[in-house]
This record gives sequence, C-alpha cells and structure tokens, in this order.
Amino acid sequence: MSEPELTFHQLAQRLRLDELPLAEPSAELWSRIAAAHRQRARRAHGRRIAAWCAGCGVVLAALLGGTNGWFGAAPSSADVDWQARAQALELQLHALNSAPAPHFDAVIGSDTQNELVLVDAALQAAYDEGAAQEHVNALWKRRSELLDMLVNARRHNMEISRI
Repeated sequence: MSEPELTFHQLAQRLRLDELPLAEPSAELWSRIAAAHRQRARRAHGRRIAAWCAGCGVVLAALLGGTNGWFGAAPSSADVDWQARAQALELQLHALNSAPAPHFDAVIGSDTQNELVLVDAALQAAYDEGAAQEHVNALWKRRSELLDMLVNARRHNMEISRI
C-alpha cells in the first residue's frame, strides 16, 4: 500500500528546517535577475517592432500591387492560352451536343457557327502563311469567345440571333 500524503507541517518536522544551514545569496544575484528581465523586455519589444514592420510591408505591397497583385486578379490577355481554352470549350460543346436534350429544338446560332468556320479558315491561313504570334493569338481568342457563346447557349437552351 502507498503511504499517506504528508502535510507541510509534517514535512517541516521531518526535515527539521531549522537545523539546515542557510546560505546567503550572492551579492550579484539581483543584478543578474534585473539584467535577464531587461533582456527579455528588449527581445519582446524587438518582436513587436518586427511584427509591426511586417504588417506595414503587407499593407504597402497591397497598395503597390493594386489589382495586378496577389489578390486573385484575372490574368491578362497575354497570359491566357487561348488555344487550350478553345480546345477545352470545344470538348464541352461536343459533350453537351451528345447529351440528350428534349427541349433543345432551336438551331444554335447559325451566324455564330458560320463565324466559327470563318475563324477556323483564318487560323489555317495564318499558320500556312507563318503569321505573327499576336495575330494567331487574336484568332484563337475569337474562336474561344465563339465557342464560349455556343456552350452557354447550349447549356441554357437558348437560340443565338443577331440583331
């Protein structure tokens, strides 16, 4: 069995505290304690200043970055791979056209499809002639926009018409 817990009074009687030799603390103890306290205070102050500077840096970066910064700005037209986007939209359109849609009786944008054929012909001609990359990108962008219109029309069972 375990021994019962001793109270402070019982411990003091067992240890006979009055018989223990008492040592005086060194004279420089208080100066070491004060120095350690000043050092902890300096470190804490330094951390507060560093956190404040970091916060100011974030605010400054946000102000200088504006809409083109790190805050989810849309990529510029030059950053978009229009060819890959057009190909992805074409796959979506093909999937939507192969899915059954009983309420989709209207012919989807014959004008848009005709313009798409013209853009495809212009793209082929641009590749055959070795046109500048800016011209080719503009054609892919237009093709992507036309395919996007067709996909949206197909999804919402709309008919595209020109006014």
